[in-house]
Amino acid sequence: MKNRLLQDQKRVKRGNSHKNYFLDLKRLKFLGTLLVVLVAIGGAYIFYLQSVIVSKFEYHRWNLPSRVYSESLYLYPGLKISRQKLESRLKNLAYNSVDRPIKAAGEYQAIEGGLSVFLHDFQYPLEPFYGFPLNIYWEGEGIDSLERLDVKGPLTNVKLEPELIASIFDEEMEDRTLVKLDDVPRHLIDAVIAVEDERFYVHHGVDPMAIVRAFFVDVLSGRLKQGGSTLTQQLVKNFFLTSKKSFVRKFNEIVMAVLLEQRYTKEDILEAYLNEIYLGQRGAASIAGVGEAVRLYFSKDVGQLNLSESALLAGLIQSPGKYSPKKFPDRALERRNLVLKRMLEQGVIEQTDYERALEEKISISFVPSKAVQAPYFIDFVQKQLKENFPAKKLQSEGLKIFTTLDMEAQRTAERAVQKGLGALDEKNDYLKKLKKEEDKKLQACLIAVQPNTGYIRAYVGGRDYLESQFDHITDAWRQPGSSFKPFVFLTALNPERKGKKYTLASLLDDTSFEVTSGGEPWRPSNYDKKDHGKILLREALEKSYNVSTARMAIDIGLENVVHTARLAGMDSPMEAFPSLSLGSFEVRPLELVAAYTIFPNRGIRAEPIAIRHVITPTGEVLEQRSFQMKQVFSPDVIYLVNSALKGVMDRGTGASVRHSGIEGLLAGKTGTTSDYRDAWFVGYSPELLALTWVGFDDTTPTQLTGAQAALPMWVDFMKNGGKVVREQDFLATQQIVLVEIDAETGLLYEASCEKPQLEAFIRGTEPREGCAQK
Repeated sequence: MKNRLLQDQKRVKRGNSHKNYFLDLKRLKFLGTLLVVLVAIGGAYIFYLQSVIVSKFEYHRWNLPSRVYSESLYLYPGLKISRQKLESRLKNLAYNSVDRPIKAAGEYQAIEGGLSVFLHDFQYPLEPFYGFPLNIYWEGEGIDSLERLDVKGPLTNVKLEPELIASIFDEEMEDRTLVKLDDVPRHLIDAVIAVEDERFYVHHGVDPMAIVRAFFVDVLSGRLKQGGSTLTQQLVKNFFLTSKKSFVRKFNEIVMAVLLEQRYTKEDILEAYLNEIYLGQRGAASIAGVGEAVRLYFSKDVGQLNLSESALLAGLIQSPGKYSPKKFPDRALERRNLVLKRMLEQGVIEQTDYERALEEKISISFVPSKAVQAPYFIDFVQKQLKENFPAKKLQSEGLKIFTTLDMEAQRTAERAVQKGLGALDEKNDYLKKLKKEEDKKLQACLIAVQPNTGYIRAYVGGRDYLESQFDHITDAWRQPGSSFKPFVFLTALNPERKGKKYTLASLLDDTSFEVTSGGEPWRPSNYDKKDHGKILLREALEKSYNVSTARMAIDIGLENVVHTARLAGMDSPMEAFPSLSLGSFEVRPLELVAAYTIFPNRGIRAEPIAIRHVITPTGEVLEQRSFQMKQVFSPDVIYLVNSALKGVMDRGTGASVRHSGIEGLLAGKTGTTSDYRDAWFVGYSPELLALTWVGFDDTTPTQLTGAQAALPMWVDFMKNGGKVVREQDFLATQQIVLVEIDAETGLLYEASCEKPQLEAFIRGTEPREGCAQK
């Protein structure tokens, strides 16, 4: 019995032993399978992270914004520009004034009789420009001479680089200028490594000691308080991941940092880091990378940094807002000194270098902080760019767009619009009442064009871009009123037109009349509500009389007037109704200013141009726009209209121009609609044509004439930013003759007549009879 019991126990043990063996085997298989699965998952995950690194790091690292530039300024002996204006221009280009001889690009110094300037390098559309030092000397109101200092010789001219007007960003709004590691000064690299990751060249992406130290701090505090990140980890976090703190993100950061260091060199990683780091704000745009940060803070290229500046920049990395040298110079100075001390302790700079850098004051460039300086113009440019360049290309490929905008004229135009509207708001009781009771604000626009090229020099599309982005220059359809009259008179004076011939000395009937138009009676009236009887054609245009203009338009054929407007470039809908002669149809300001180019251009129409070149970051020209000019009218008849429009300034509705003190050759025309909903002025010299408009967006009457509302803005702009030549007259052709006539009859002047007047005629159209014979 006892033996059987022992045998049974042995059998049970043998059975259990076999059973345990099979269980252990099963466990091993399970663990092996689990290990394989985990290894596979881990391998797949690492492969995924590797692919993320490669796809972004090698093929498309950053979206680079396109940059929009103004027109360059050519300096030459004889240029009428004050020293104060040129200094203002230099400051806007981020040149720094120094009280010692200039020695680096971006510096200027006041010298006896002028300025000493060290020009920046700049990549122009057709060739790179390498900056050099020069002296600029003044004589009176203009530049007397230019002297190049590095090669000791006179200069006939030099080009001052254009201003950056705006950058075209993607949704991330990052402003970045890429740099190559070879172009970065060694002391900037040393400063960054000293303060951010002193063991950068030793570790393999992760510094274990720093991680352990950070881990214990985080565990003890119960939250993610300290990072312990290497420079490589910082790059991974900013470039591939997000700034949100979590253990998963930290794990990914560590793995990707190791992978990054396995695949790429320290130099590759460092170059990417220097181009990626966040270093401050310019308006709404983030400044990313040292290249753009150097431009923001020092107005230099990265290769021009000195040791002190490099230490300041490296100190910003930890917290650009906290250590901003513009907002908190004391903090920035303390942080810079800490970086210099770290560099000294690590042996990357000598004691003498350290002491010299400590003594340097922080010198920051205060460039305009606006991300966009001419917003309505930039919107206009972007509309034109989108015809040939997709938005993605503009936002990502770092193109350079060179425009025609003159930033000095632009700033003058903006001030003129604000000042003009402010004066109207303050002094006009009717406008005050509208603003108080109905919250109505006057709107305005101003556009200036160089007639002989079509280049847009100034562009203000509205009162306040932040309040309304509606561009009144391109998108507002308004009645031109009397500003259309020059095209009516151009039609009448054209000797090639069939029917009755008119000259500036022709007599017009300025007495009231009524016609039926569109089934309704139409009766024009003059602004002063008076009839003026028989008047010369010249006087009708100079004084902007409606009645005589309408009578003449009907006589010469309204279809002919429409044809003239079309030749001048106006493509707005027009009907050949009598009211057409008084500008009753709607036109866009851009269209009207383009049509007016025929007058200073001797009959040649110039299409307004905003863009000159589009180039790649390497200088390859993608687009080049040239003048679009077309001769559409004879210079002879254009001379006659110009002569009358000169009279508008001297004796007519624009006479306040001369009262303001502007001299020189000017012509122009006021514009007021019959219901006072629109006020215009279009005026020009041979070198500059400018249009101003004032009105309410909802077409509420302003109770203002063009002379009251639009003309003062035009005067302010032309006095302070326009170019007015001192010529006595527009260029005449051989077919133009000047004849002394009687101002009462328009006939040849004789001794018995009372009002002699010198008048211009196209040869063969001058009067043959004397005034005494009438």
